[in-house]
Amino acid sequence: MKPDNFMVGIGKVDITPNYNSPTRRWHLPDENARIKTFHSPLYAKTIAFSDGDKIVTLTSMDVAIQYKTHHDLIRKTVREMTSVPIDEIILHSTHQHSDSFMEYEPAYDIFGINDSAFDMDYINSIPKKVATSIILALQNLRSAVVGYKSGAIEEGIASCRRITDNEGNLTWRDSRPSEALRALPRGHIDPEVGVVTFSEPNGSSIATLINYACHPSVAGGDSPNCISADYPGFATEMIDSVYGGMSVFLHGCTGDINPAKYVRGNGTAVEDRIADARRMGQILAGEVLKTLALIETEEINYFKSAQKETVLPVQSIADGEEKCLQNAREAIMQWREKGNNDPRTAIRKYIIARKIKNGDCPVNMSAVAINNLAIAFIPGEPFTEYGETIKRNSKADMTLVAATCGEDPFYIPTPEAIAQGGYESSYIANDETGGSLINQADELLKEIKQ
Repeated sequence: MKPDNFMVGIGKVDITPNYNSPTRRWHLPDENARIKTFHSPLYAKTIAFSDGDKIVTLTSMDVAIQYKTHHDLIRKTVREMTSVPIDEIILHSTHQHSDSFMEYEPAYDIFGINDSAFDMDYINSIPKKVATSIILALQNLRSAVVGYKSGAIEEGIASCRRITDNEGNLTWRDSRPSEALRALPRGHIDPEVGVVTFSEPNGSSIATLINYACHPSVAGGDSPNCISADYPGFATEMIDSVYGGMSVFLHGCTGDINPAKYVRGNGTAVEDRIADARRMGQILAGEVLKTLALIETEEINYFKSAQKETVLPVQSIADGEEKCLQNAREAIMQWREKGNNDPRTAIRKYIIARKIKNGDCPVNMSAVAINNLAIAFIPGEPFTEYGETIKRNSKADMTLVAATCGEDPFYIPTPEAIAQGGYESSYIANDETGGSLINQADELLKEIKQ
């Protein structure tokens, strides 16, 4: 049924961490792992959609990742303050890497790490701040039209971080690599830049959605003691200053993609990181602004959303909660004693192992259709091929795929990558995880198809 009056509203709230909050730099459990400098604010940005009968909100937060317990608390807080149904509150993390360590989970209390690893005052403030951004968006609803088109960035930002070196060996290109690693080929990426614009009928911009598949880790790949929204933050600031309204970045399927090939110099100094992030933000902003200039808007005559609670198959070894707890305790002990061991993977596995039943990990997924535009919101950090396949399978004119949505974080490599081994393959996904993700995303997109 055609909406009588489709409306869009926006809200933005500062969620920048406190000075001296712990960073994500676990290999230095001391004062060097505390936030000391601020280079750009972090935000919770919300776009609210209403067709008169239904309200859906989409909030993109400048945080690396959050656990499901965070999202459950945010949704509960929003529900207490608004009339938005729990299932229609979509939450997304931009996955930038220069923030406070947000991965607190109540099960961590047994490890005694809260004071050293987390800023609990900051973490506890997030639900009301996100709820406030949603309330602002609901208060600012206005009649809107939509337009959408794809651009592309082949060079300058995204590169594959799992690459073959000159001797034919699999190697890993970290966020601040050597000149030799930067000289290796870019590798396979998804160059598409999905751009969606919502504006008032008179042409005034309300909001712009940007979907691109590259880790926002150029400024903070190894989590320095600074705050930055990374290249998406610079890009959205530039777009808003030129085009107006509020632009929102949706992080795509980037489990094997980062900007490492295109950093300049060998420096890990904060100034070098921020310069790279600003330059890549300019590249992204330029492509988005070019694409916006080519878009023709249209009235909104179709709007539908869908959600599902489902499961993804994972490695059976992750079923061993007691073994994962033991591994986590040992990793934390080594971290405290040696200071050069990162226990995060071990404790993440423990948290997820608590949820896994019979080799299945529960997840939530969502999808929204506006005219012939479709947006899929999926969990984890899937490899880029999965995002490309979901878009290719979709029957919509244009499809965006936003990852790191609503669930505990884990990589979803391809079966080939799992066989090769390496960092991303050492987690809990198995050969069936990615295929199941694709099938269930396909089902959701079929459900919302016009």
